[in-house]
Amino acid sequence: GISITMPTSKRQRRASAEAAKKTPKEEEEEEEEVAYDKENEMNGGGKRGKRKPPPSSDDDDEEDNDANNDDDGDEDDDGDDADHHEEPPSSPKRSKKKGSNRTSAAHSPIRDRHTNPTGKPAEAGIIQEVYVENFMCHRKLSVKLCRNVNFIHGQNGSGKSAILAAIQVCLGAGARRTHRARNLKDLVRKEAGADCSGAILRVTLLNKGADGYKHNIYGDTITVQRNISLRSGGFNGYKLLDCRGKEQSRAKKDLDAMLDQLNIQVENPVAVLDQEEAKKFLTGKPEDKYEFFTKATELERLDRCYASITDNILEQ
Repeated sequence: GISITMPTSKRQRRASAEAAKKTPKEEEEEEEEVAYDKENEMNGGGKRGKRKPPPSSDDDDEEDNDANNDDDGDEDDDGDDADHHEEPPSSPKRSKKKGSNRTSAAHSPIRDRHTNPTGKPAEAGIIQEVYVENFMCHRKLSVKLCRNVNFIHGQNGSGKSAILAAIQVCLGAGARRTHRARNLKDLVRKEAGADCSGAILRVTLLNKGADGYKHNIYGDTITVQRNISLRSGGFNGYKLLDCRGKEQSRAKKDLDAMLDQLNIQVENPVAVLDQEEAKKFLTGKPEDKYEFFTKATELERLDRCYASITDNILEQ
């Protein structure tokens, strides 16, 4: 056979020679390992000990300091310490970051808020039943809902949107917010005739758990009833009924306090998005979209509260 040897250049030979050379630090470490093994054999032989690894760190300066400390500590090591391994100390930067995370979690504003456990349905603020009488196209209608997602389907004009409007009006929204009428009397069923005294709306909410509103007074459910009277002298307003159907309050401020406790926002387009609000958001003018934004983020409500507080201070 014929063997062919490719000639190498001087540059390649010089590169291979430099690669074969060891740095002074590597030579020093190799000499220390040989001396360490000899010292171990002279002290009684046995197992060959492993050198302690230098502490790990993220900074180059800390690595240089650890290497210097390692070189100084090797002179004082004896055979007894050879079999023990020490864990490298944690980096001060990492420990500082962990401490800051714990501190921020301890002072978190949502740490003490009541949250529903995973897999457990909500216990307060969930609509359990909607009842309407002489409202829009419904003579009498009762709809029971589950705690999760509910789908209501039907033909055009069957009264699907009327259920949503009943929830809004019963829980404090005005007639204009429903985009169905300008005043509440226009929402009363027209086919009821002259004998109709008005409309009755009821929305029953769950009131269990730690987030419930005055559970000692209302019990496991709260029913909000709104009467819309067509006759002069008739009652137009709200009633808060307990779980036994007994009236507990007629004050609007109690209704607002209950809705705030249960975090129900019927005038927020993010919570209740009807057809008109959806059209306004998709194809509306920039002014309409900004109004949508202020309602969704509650900036509009905060502005009203701020104006009311300012007026009260100026009056005093």
